[in-house]
Amino acid sequence: MNLLLLSRVGIQTRPILQLAELPTTTSSAQRIDAGVYDIFRLARVLGTVALLGWLLSALLSDQKTQTAVTLATYIAVILLLIMPQRALCHTVRMQFLGLLGRIVKPSLEDPVWLADIVMADILTSCARMFADLVLVACQFGRFIWPIRHEALEDRGGLQALAQFVRQRQAQNACTSAGILGVFLVCAPYAFRLRQCVNEYLKAVPGSNDARRHLANAIKYASSFPVIALSATQRQVTVDGVMETKYSDWALRMAFGLWIAAVVFNSLYSFYWDVAFDWNLGHTASGWKLSDLITGPSEEKPLVLSPAEAIGQDTRVIASQRRFPCMLRPHLRFGSPRIYYAAIALDFLLRIAWTMKLSSYVRIDMMAYGGFWLNVLEIYRRWQWTFLRLEKEAAS
Repeated sequence: MNLLLLSRVGIQTRPILQLAELPTTTSSAQRIDAGVYDIFRLARVLGTVALLGWLLSALLSDQKTQTAVTLATYIAVILLLIMPQRALCHTVRMQFLGLLGRIVKPSLEDPVWLADIVMADILTSCARMFADLVLVACQFGRFIWPIRHEALEDRGGLQALAQFVRQRQAQNACTSAGILGVFLVCAPYAFRLRQCVNEYLKAVPGSNDARRHLANAIKYASSFPVIALSATQRQVTVDGVMETKYSDWALRMAFGLWIAAVVFNSLYSFYWDVAFDWNLGHTASGWKLSDLITGPSEEKPLVLSPAEAIGQDTRVIASQRRFPCMLRPHLRFGSPRIYYAAIALDFLLRIAWTMKLSSYVRIDMMAYGGFWLNVLEIYRRWQWTFLRLEKEAAS
């Protein structure tokens, strides 16, 4: 949807994303990039499969059938993407799989394309989905191979406590993805971190580009403490009776560290969205938000001869100096209100997304709480992609 709408407002996305040119097709209304159309068609098919699976699982009352439908939906989407047959936008699917391969490849020498960067950022918004897939598979496995519960015997002391603990852990076996879930949630951030390190190593030491890539790497590295501390607190909450081995002081310390990590990561990520990904925050004096990290721009001012200066359109120069407060001189999406609204929503939705990682605010236990939070994150990433590509077109 991003690519289709951007193409209709005159922004050519394929050169910006550094993708190979594909032929165009002519419709009765306008010429549309065939690659963009195929991406839209593939997304429509996969979205329909996912929506039907969600609706079917929501209408069913049997938990076992619900879990089976959810797992089947995941598998169907994956199979549609990787099937080798020349059908369903084969070229686009192979390009997408190749893009994922470049993202996952642990190389510090290969070039990093903008399409890879945008896709890796999108994967960070899907991080929880990968852990949820593990939970769905675990729950389905429990239905196929149910756990046999031992009858509680009249035992005393430590034997009775140990038996009770084993039963509680068996009941909570699929309420947390465990260390595998933590690894899967961290993986997209690790992929993006690798890209930042790759670009940092290729930049000129001490340059603005080097500082920018290093600061970006710190942003993604700051996600790991949030994920690790969230998993630790969630595991303590899930285990229930095992809380006794943790002191109140340790739990309060873990929660305090989690709050500090969340505040730093959320505010830093919000700042990066505005200052770097969208290149907003410019002032009439020439200073901009990104200068807090990279310093003043290294670009040399354009020196004009007297004859050239006389020929310059003073109205153009004046219009470049006057622009909406804290935005930038060139805006491809007309009204400044669009950008101000995007900034406000990005801040609110980044804060809201951290609730899904919290062990104290159990969004997943609320009626469709996790679903609506995922919908909001999809919108935030959809909005982010629009302005990320608009920034490249404006520059």
